[in-house]
Amino acid sequence: MPLRHSSSWRAWVGAIPLSFLSRDELILRWKQYEAHVQALEGKYTDLNSNDVTGLRESEEKLKQQESAHWENILMPESTTQTQYLKQVQRPSITQLRSTMVDPAVNLFFLEMKGELEQTKDKLEQAQNELSAWKYTPDGGLMASDYSEEVVTAKKIPLLEHVDT
Repeated sequence: MPLRHSSSWRAWVGAIPLSFLSRDELILRWKQYEAHVQALEGKYTDLNSNDVTGLRESEEKLKQQESAHWENILMPESTTQTQYLKQVQRPSITQLRSTMVDPAVNLFFLEMKGELEQTKDKLEQAQNELSAWKYTPDGGLMASDYSEEVVTAKKIPLLEHVDT
């Protein structure tokens, strides 16, 4: 008997009671059942392998889509972070000076800078005092600026100049 579709196969199997079959017919039917079961198992295996293959392909596509999605999201953020890091790595001159110098040496330089500013102030004051004493051919030495400073400091009483 040839293999039939499963619904007709069930009807054919249950149509004749086994008690009416001879031993040879029973063996023949047993072999047909075995062939039918093997055919069904083969179809099931094929369907499963096709399903598994399809599922694997779908899973691979999904992974690729997900990685492309995350790449599109993270790439601009990564670019922004890279630009920020490059900008941070390019410090200004003052930052370079303060970070490149040992703290003790930096403190020494700051003290020297303060002393230099004080010395410059003293030099400027001395030059101002020196320029106050000028020699003029008409009146000789004039110390008008100096005398005003001395009077304001109340060291010397003001001497009035009387022209004769």
